[in-house]
Amino acid sequence: MPLLTRCEKRTAPSLQEKREWVCGPAHCSPGSFQEALAGSLTLVSLSGCLLSQAMAAQLVVVLLALTSLGAASELDCKELVKPLVLDSHSPIYGKWVLHVGSWDQPGLKSDLVSVNSSWLELSASSDSRVITLYWADRLNDKCLQGLANVTISGIPTHFTFNIHGHTSYHDGKFYETCADCLLSEDTTLLPDGQSKGRYLYLFTRTGALEPSELETFKKQAECLKFLPEYYFVGTDLCPDDRKAASPDVEDAENSETDTQPTAK
Repeated sequence: MPLLTRCEKRTAPSLQEKREWVCGPAHCSPGSFQEALAGSLTLVSLSGCLLSQAMAAQLVVVLLALTSLGAASELDCKELVKPLVLDSHSPIYGKWVLHVGSWDQPGLKSDLVSVNSSWLELSASSDSRVITLYWADRLNDKCLQGLANVTISGIPTHFTFNIHGHTSYHDGKFYETCADCLLSEDTTLLPDGQSKGRYLYLFTRTGALEPSELETFKKQAECLKFLPEYYFVGTDLCPDDRKAASPDVEDAENSETDTQPTAK
């Protein structure tokens, strides 16, 4: 039975109006109309509209289903998005390869898609409140690498990057995620301390990710109010300049060691 739009009428309906409300303007048979008048089809008033009892029951079922879906979604987000709480920071130490990222504002996309590949390494420093972050990004076949200090001061965590003399500040959050994965929310801060926008990064130890793990990441991104857009980073990683420099340093040291002063 079609749901009619004649809901503004609040005066007693005429016989013809009852006929239209019960059966629809073009789908009423004498039998069905007589049954409705006889009381076999109960009418329910809802905000000034007359609905059949069957239609009202269907409407209740739909509303309950929507309510249940809303409650389920809220419960899922509570389970999906949990801050990563660590007794020590050793579980996040080591090398991580960026697999996929998302953003919360359209203007941030261009910055992320300019990155062909990215990896970072987290390690302890002499200060227990500071983690050393070494990063390497490939941008259009050029590699940029550098050090950053990560100050641990609860949630969020504060990052300070210095790239070619330019200092940028970020607030970061880590969330629980798949095994051998690191889920990081990065908020870029403007000079006045206001947020420029947020990125959500999923790193893995190897750069590989299972399809089910990717689906979980997408749900987490939705819960955290990120746009449903994703950028998958390549795996052509920049070499570690620190390792490349080590042999030269060692050769120089060995040369100095091997060179003996000439006796006179």
